[in-house]
Amino acid sequence: MTNQKLSNAESYTWQIIQEHYKQVPKLSISEIADLAHVSISTVNRTVKKKGYAGYADFRYSLEKKELPQIQGFSSEVLVAISKNEEELLYTIHGISAESIENAVQLIDSASEILLFAQGLSANAAKEMMKKLQLFHKKVNLYSESAEMLYYANFTNAKSLVIVLSLSGETDEIIKALKAAKQKHAVAIGLTVSSNSRLARLADVSLVGYKSPLEVNYFDLDVHSRLPLYILVRVLFDAFSIFQKRK
Repeated sequence: MTNQKLSNAESYTWQIIQEHYKQVPKLSISEIADLAHVSISTVNRTVKKKGYAGYADFRYSLEKKELPQIQGFSSEVLVAISKNEEELLYTIHGISAESIENAVQLIDSASEILLFAQGLSANAAKEMMKKLQLFHKKVNLYSESAEMLYYANFTNAKSLVIVLSLSGETDEIIKALKAAKQKHAVAIGLTVSSNSRLARLADVSLVGYKSPLEVNYFDLDVHSRLPLYILVRVLFDAFSIFQKRK
């Protein structure tokens, strides 16, 4: 149930939980409900959408965590640092060596590479494109819906489509990827959801970890792409080593 869209009440509840992150292990579900001026069921529904079995499970997970001991930072900043540390370590430890090796082989054998990404994920894709170009790979990045679909229809069995999508559920990207697959192109997916449509469609999936504790105060997709950047870095490092050994 991770990454389900929160209602307005649930988003506000999650914001309150984040603002009282340090106190949560000592707060009952009814106390959280009072702080957020919502029902107990709303609190439970909120944490379940964030991937926990319920409030008790969520509170227990926080009890086991310790904030970094760095002098001079407020507890709020330490919480933010802790989330980044969590994403970094969990992504690195969760990377499949076999998937990396398979992805490297696909990149090496591809006659052309198409990168599909939108929003902030396109920045990570741009970094990947520039790095692959250093090895004289024919690679292009497409971030507009019409562009992705157009060029997907001109792929073939020697084409490699690399998709970067945090959720793995962006409709425009999935539509373009399906079109490329119909042309027998192979695909690598970089995402944080192993159950996403992207992970199911890709021939090779590299799955990172996204902390469910991030707060988004905006009505825009500004979620951290740190897991995608880590996957890009590891994949490119592995590809570089492979090239040097050839």
